[in-house]
Amino acid sequence: MIGPLLAVASFAAMEGVSYATHRWVMHGRAIAWHRSHHAPARGRFERNDLFPVCFSALGIALFVLAATGAAAALWWVAGGVTAYGALYLFVHDVYIHRRLPVSVPRLGYLEWLRESHRRHHVGSGEPYGMLLPLVRRGRASVTSARDPLDRTVRRASTR
Repeated sequence: MIGPLLAVASFAAMEGVSYATHRWVMHGRAIAWHRSHHAPARGRFERNDLFPVCFSALGIALFVLAATGAAAALWWVAGGVTAYGALYLFVHDVYIHRRLPVSVPRLGYLEWLRESHRRHHVGSGEPYGMLLPLVRRGRASVTSARDPLDRTVRRASTR
């Protein structure tokens, strides 16, 4: 029973890790990679996509450590971290930024996440969290004609 609890605790803890990484790493020393995420899309991929590669490597390392027998409980931690990463990918890239051509129904919770993330893109401040973004009441006003969440790539006309 301890294994599944470790997975759930790891999943929940990842929101704090996500917040801290986004606020103090991505908007700090690693802004050179993250800046591409706040700019209009210029291609299918952006420098910011290197972050999930790095985070996946950490998850894989946890699985490898668990497989060596060093700490079998790490398998459950790695599972929780990986589940968070998969949900983050769906919420952030599929639903919020619509980077993949997947039809997803509009749901209240997901729309709240999208609006919260829009606030971040408009002002580059709070909220930094993803699945539980804590924001004050009120609406963010988008001042540009471009939707700050639109990560679809615009193709040049061939005419």
